[in-house]
Amino acid sequence: MLKLLIADDEKTIRETIRSFINWEALDIEVVGTAKDGIEAYNMILDLYPDIVLTDIRMPGLSGLELIERMHKINKDMQFIILSGYNEFEYAKTAMQYGVRHYLLKPCSEQQIIDSIKEIKQDYQIRMIQKNILTEHDQLKSQLYTGMLISIINHYLAHGSDLTPEMEDTFYTEYRRHFGSVEQPYEVCYLYYLDPYNRTEAFEKISAFWEETYPGVRLHLLYVQNTMVLFFRAFAADPYTELSVCLSELSFAKQSTTPLARLCSFPGLKAAMHKLTSQIRRYEEIFYYNGQSVLLINNYDNILRDIQTCADRIFHSTENTDADFSLLFSQIENIQQLSFLKQIAPSLIMNAASVLPSFGIVDAVDFLITLDRETDIDVYRKKLIQQLTGLQQMKTPASSTGEISDKIKSYVRDHIENPELSLKWIAEHELYMNVDYISKKFVKETGQKFSAYLTEMRIKKAKELLSGSNPVPIADVAELVGCGNNPMYFSQIFKKGTGMSPSSYVKMIQKPQS
Repeated sequence: MLKLLIADDEKTIRETIRSFINWEALDIEVVGTAKDGIEAYNMILDLYPDIVLTDIRMPGLSGLELIERMHKINKDMQFIILSGYNEFEYAKTAMQYGVRHYLLKPCSEQQIIDSIKEIKQDYQIRMIQKNILTEHDQLKSQLYTGMLISIINHYLAHGSDLTPEMEDTFYTEYRRHFGSVEQPYEVCYLYYLDPYNRTEAFEKISAFWEETYPGVRLHLLYVQNTMVLFFRAFAADPYTELSVCLSELSFAKQSTTPLARLCSFPGLKAAMHKLTSQIRRYEEIFYYNGQSVLLINNYDNILRDIQTCADRIFHSTENTDADFSLLFSQIENIQQLSFLKQIAPSLIMNAASVLPSFGIVDAVDFLITLDRETDIDVYRKKLIQQLTGLQQMKTPASSTGEISDKIKSYVRDHIENPELSLKWIAEHELYMNVDYISKKFVKETGQKFSAYLTEMRIKKAKELLSGSNPVPIADVAELVGCGNNPMYFSQIFKKGTGMSPSSYVKMIQKPQS
């Protein structure tokens, strides 16, 4: 239900509007009436209505002045203007602030109702778009943060044992989703920054960056008395605005003036190689992604053991039960939620890189859900449950699920076939009765074959669309078994993901600075 405030200096008009219209039927709550602009302004600040129906001329503060003030505070708030003046300049000024409804007195009840209905429709569309953008930003940020933390963890875990070939594998998924790692990077060191000013510095630098360099992704790290900013190079100048910002940073309590130094690197790999070699001696590394601070606990031995276990588990063809037992024991012994949140992306991404039935999209979806947990016991339990499931995916199928595993394998190998059906698989591949096969599949998997087939087509489509050079949508439709019917493909994709294929490509595949 949207909230409405009515503002008019004529009591008869505002009370008539309030009482004569059936607001409840319009799903509108009238939160109050105001007799002048000042009262309306204060009520808006207290009640935060979604819609304001206001007279254009009122004592204290005119309707236009009220709109101008509120536009600076909340651009989503909608206004309906009532005026006894049919003057173009009034309407022109109102339009500058997004006002689309300008009603001349005397106006009918239906005119007001029509305006309210239009605003409600526009509001719902805006809120849907806003929520989708928020979810998209969260997914994109989580994917990038997860990959970057995974890369840092690899460097910290391998240390002096690192080889060029091994280092190159760290960036396989990064290249696939965000493009080349050979584009120049800048690393700026801010020395002598006291620890108690860390959070304030994160916030000040981030606010400056968003305003000065919008659209360019900034990474912030902090170790003892040093903050590190690194970003993809985007300008030929020496980043004068950044230098000025850092030189003018001030804090209520700071032992000495921070000193900034900028270093250039030929690519992300070179920058990360140098940077991680410098920060690996510190026990605590703080990473800031613009929204929250993630503490990287640099426990070398634990990290190395966990990384070694994960590599053996997901990249070895031998029995890995002992490694899983060791890994679970290590996870159980971790008592800091921040440390668990550090290792989880590495473990899950490691599995996603080798398991055909659990890809990068599944990994990101799980990590987003997992990251919301604030209880360490719940977090640990969910992580272990997921790793147990991934272990079972890697283990050869048992006889109890042999039929469904054969069906799943056939679907994966023939997903591009638009005629793919359980009946065809039963008769031509398994040579069994389709009714029996259908019941068996539901019993073993917990879902109907049609739902599984659609799920796999969407999953395959995500993989095809999520490369740095995504496959054209029309081709994806054919490759996932929707035939020469991109519209049908778009419909099932949107139903399954909440967004169109083109929106998905823009959201997750465009290289981020």
